[in-house]
Amino acid sequence: MKTIIPDETFFQGAISFERGEDYIRPWRLPFDELALHAPDGDLPDKAGRSAGVRLRFQTNSPVIELEAHLNNMGALPIMDLVCDNEILVSQGPSGDSDIYRFAGLEPSSHVYEIYLPVQAYSYVKALRVADDASLEIVADERVRWLTYGSSITHCGGSKSPARSWPATAARALNLNLTCLGYSGNCHLEPMVARVIANQPMDIITLKLGINIYGGSTLGKRTFRHNIIGFVKTIRDQHPDAPIGLITPIYAAERETTNNAAGMTLEDYREELRSVHEVLTSFNDEKLFLFEGRDLLWEADADLLPDNLHPNGKGYQLMGQRAAEKILPVLLAARA
Repeated sequence: MKTIIPDETFFQGAISFERGEDYIRPWRLPFDELALHAPDGDLPDKAGRSAGVRLRFQTNSPVIELEAHLNNMGALPIMDLVCDNEILVSQGPSGDSDIYRFAGLEPSSHVYEIYLPVQAYSYVKALRVADDASLEIVADERVRWLTYGSSITHCGGSKSPARSWPATAARALNLNLTCLGYSGNCHLEPMVARVIANQPMDIITLKLGINIYGGSTLGKRTFRHNIIGFVKTIRDQHPDAPIGLITPIYAAERETTNNAAGMTLEDYREELRSVHEVLTSFNDEKLFLFEGRDLLWEADADLLPDNLHPNGKGYQLMGQRAAEKILPVLLAARA
C-alpha cells in the first residue's frame, strides 16, 4: 500500500488544525484561540470533536485505508465512506488497530469522502491506497453551507457520521457542509459569531434556543439582544448570504415549563420570531425564519427517547425535512 500523510487540504468541515509529531487533528474552532472560547463551560471540548468533518480525495484504488486514533469518549468508532453523496459502507476499525479499511471498491477514479465520527477526537495519521493507484485532491465547487446549533445539531445519537441531520441534508442537496453543532454549548457566544463570520460560506443556518432554555443562560431581557448581535456580526461579513434562523424542535415538558430565567421553550421561539421581524424591517431581505415543527414535532415524539434528543431515525428524518423545507429556500435566495 502507498502511504500519504494528509495535510489540511484533505479535510472539509474543519475550522482549524492541530499538528502533532505523527498526526493532524481537525478542530471546529480556531485552535490557536481556544482560550478565548473557554471562560466558562466546555465549548472547546465539543469543538475538538469531529462532527461533519471528513477527508475528501479522488482515487482509483480498489482499497482505501485510513489510520486514525480516536479518543471517542464512548462514541461508536464508526466512519462512513461516501461516494456521489451515497454511503457505500459504515466501517469500524480492523480489530484493535487504528486502521479503517474500505475494500472491494471499483478500480476506476472516484471522488470519496470519509466522514469521521461525530463525537470523537480524531487524530489522523495516514491515508493508504494501492501501490499503483492515483490519489489527488480535487477542487470542491459545491455550495458551502454552515450550520450552528446544540447537541441536536452535533448529533451524537446518529447511526453513523454521514447520517447526522446536517450530513443527511448536505448529501441530499450536494452541499459542502461545515457543522458547528456543539453539544450543550450553543449559547450565542460573540466569539463564535466571529468565527462564523470569518468563514467563506454561501448559506448559513442558526438553530437556536434549546441550550439557552436548558442552561437558563439568557432570558427575556437578553435573549433577543444576543440574537440580534450574533446575526449582525455575521451579516457584516456576509452581506448577501441567506441566513436561516431555526426555532427549537419539539421537547415535551419543556414546551410549557418555565426555566430558571422564567422562560418556556415556546417563549424562546416567540423571541426568535420577533427578532426576525425586527431585522427584516431593517431591510435584511435574506434573513429567513424556519420553525422546528417543520423538522421534528409532537407527532414524532417516539423518535425522542429522552424527550429531547432524536434517535438515529429521528436525525435522518430531520435531515430529509431540512433538505425539503429549509435549505431550498436559502439556495433559491442566493440568486
